[in-house]
Amino acid sequence: MRLPLIIILAALISNCTNQLPDGAQFISENDTTYSQDIREISLKINKSPKDDNLYYLRGNTFFFDQNYKKAVVDFQTASTLNPKNPLYHFRLGESYLQLDSADYEKSNFHLTQAIEIKSDYIEAKFLMAKLSLARQQYESFNKWFKEIENNPEFREKTLVLKLIALKEQKDTVKAELMCDYILNEFPNNFDATMQKALLLLNKDLKLSETYVDKALAIDEFAAEALYSKAFILQKYEKYADAYKLYERTIKVNPDHLFALYNMGVIDYLFENYQDAIKRADLILDKSNTFAKAYALKGSSYRMMGNKKAAEDQFSAAKKLDKNLDLDNF
Repeated sequence: MRLPLIIILAALISNCTNQLPDGAQFISENDTTYSQDIREISLKINKSPKDDNLYYLRGNTFFFDQNYKKAVVDFQTASTLNPKNPLYHFRLGESYLQLDSADYEKSNFHLTQAIEIKSDYIEAKFLMAKLSLARQQYESFNKWFKEIENNPEFREKTLVLKLIALKEQKDTVKAELMCDYILNEFPNNFDATMQKALLLLNKDLKLSETYVDKALAIDEFAAEALYSKAFILQKYEKYADAYKLYERTIKVNPDHLFALYNMGVIDYLFENYQDAIKRADLILDKSNTFAKAYALKGSSYRMMGNKKAAEDQFSAAKKLDKNLDLDNF
């Protein structure tokens, strides 16, 4: 009696799957929903299901394809097969941070494991510094900062992290000094240049503009630099030029809500109330908690003579931000 082909194939797949370590993912080398690279490595895995390096290689491929969930599974399998390999733990920690809902606890665990296995693992220490900063654990961040600040490969990036930490803690004096310190050593550092510009924005507009111009010379497509230049032009009441730069900002980053908002403000100033309302609606489609967008709509409706619609929008704005000064709208 001949067995149907589908039963034979199912038996073969079951046999392959049974050889895989617990928790490993089976991928057929014939599954065309995956890339050629994934299928080629999967063929090798299915022939040698206990080879930890093969799972690591496939995990890397998934990682660079931004398929972080599958990357985690492969790195976890590699780590289970070879728990003393620090690279596997590092890549796991890195992958957990890339998930849509970053898993900080698991990332912290695996990065700690990597450093315990390899005490001079500078890449893992840098990622731990970033992780501590993301969690606003500044004492922990400072510990990692001291360990890596003098490493030539990571020094520039580490100093920028320190700058961010100082700014988050609202120590603007030290933050500005750190900007100068970084720019003295790394004159073309974009982040320090932009942060210096932002720190000067309310103190010295012309000097702030100098740093924004420098940032744009470093990266002419940086959304924050484009936005900041537009904002400064708006402060100078050069509205047409500001408007054009806000448009460029949105082309680079369609979700830049403040650029959309300021375009709406300029529309309002020039009595283009319908356009201002459209800008506000674009913002609210992306974020319905943007209180100033409701206020902008309210002001536009008021100027158009629609008092009821205006009051509704002002009420919505106040519910979101009780401190919002509606007299300025």
